[in-house]
Amino acid sequence: MSAAAIRARTRALEGAGLRTFGSEDPIVWERTAGAHVWDADGREYLEMNGGFAAASIGFCHPRVTAAIAAQAGTMTHCPSAAPSQVRADFYERLIGIAPDPLTRVIPAITGSQATEIAVALARAETGRREVIAFGGGYVGRSPGSVAYAGKPSYRAPLGVPAGAQFLPYPDPYRSPWALGADPGDAVLALLDQYLDDTGSGVDTPACILLEPVQGNGGAVVPPDAFLRGLRERCDRHGVLLILDEIQCGFGRTGRMWACDHAGVAPDLMTVGKGIGGGLAVSAVLGREACMAAWSPDAVSSTFLTNALGFAAGIAAIDVLVDEGLVERAAALGDRALARLRAGLAEVPHVGDVRGRGLLLGVELVADRATRAPDHARAAAAVRRMRERGVIVGHSGRMMNVVKLSPPLVTADGDWDRVVDDLVDVIANETAGSAA
Repeated sequence: MSAAAIRARTRALEGAGLRTFGSEDPIVWERTAGAHVWDADGREYLEMNGGFAAASIGFCHPRVTAAIAAQAGTMTHCPSAAPSQVRADFYERLIGIAPDPLTRVIPAITGSQATEIAVALARAETGRREVIAFGGGYVGRSPGSVAYAGKPSYRAPLGVPAGAQFLPYPDPYRSPWALGADPGDAVLALLDQYLDDTGSGVDTPACILLEPVQGNGGAVVPPDAFLRGLRERCDRHGVLLILDEIQCGFGRTGRMWACDHAGVAPDLMTVGKGIGGGLAVSAVLGREACMAAWSPDAVSSTFLTNALGFAAGIAAIDVLVDEGLVERAAALGDRALARLRAGLAEVPHVGDVRGRGLLLGVELVADRATRAPDHARAAAAVRRMRERGVIVGHSGRMMNVVKLSPPLVTADGDWDRVVDDLVDVIANETAGSAA
């Protein structure tokens, strides 16, 4: 059946609200393998958005497929009240790659659910309610997690009010509020005002929640000293530090976890996307003391401990380690960042080129002097890349960033082609009016 026919059938039945028809002609996926996607009309694409950064080890990795098939023949569903070997195996694999102080697991299904669990656990552990989160942050879109999202546009459609005190994220490129100071230092000074001033109007929080590298915020990398400063203040005030590594973790930034770059370990860490190998698997990892707040049956969901997902997760972790994909992400990312910066250095509508490992962003602006965001030009670049058979992301606080979050298994030649195409598209095919 043609892509047009499938789109028409879907439109006739689907309720409003999903992202499916954010464009008139979304790609109709038919088949995936590695870093490749084929649509219903047989056209092949390089999928450099990684299924929203979830295809860390690639699509349909043979080892994951084999693990799913083997598990499906034995047991697919196992309720959370019943232990299983595959569950224990998954926990051991996950803790085996976790930062050293994190020794306990609470499973979840989606990243949003992991966020909800982590915040609830922090509140239970500390006896406090307040959450400090950050502008531009993306920690889930469920009603229970979107309250901590850094974009009001995520909350408004669901009628969810802000559930946190928000601080600006220390974006080295776009922090005019820092007035020329190091943005990390400026944010820490604001945090000190919250925590130290008894008249600040902010209660001592249960937790500080953030992404060590913002993904949907536009591949924003804060100064390493900022994360270290957060760790010190959390320790001093008895506040739990929750790091969201759902998108930036699992090898994507060229270290196993993005927080490893700063040498910082959180109290609680949410993980997901790539750890499921293509299935819906997430978790909260925590320090021993933080994970002792709840009695049995405090948290549950029918498919929380799905055996099929755990089997896929075990295989995905093994692939990441055995195939050296963390090191591969670092090498490919360094090469691409250097090429993008060199190739776009003189392009007046490129404001910033940034990222770590295989989480990269090119921020497009009307001009470099004003840094006015150019959403239309970014959308045009995404479209031009699609016309060349490459899927890239469209992100950023003001949706003016072209983002790359490809599978870590992307072939060298394919990756070099993508980077060259992106340089050419941004430099030569989005000049003048993006419209």
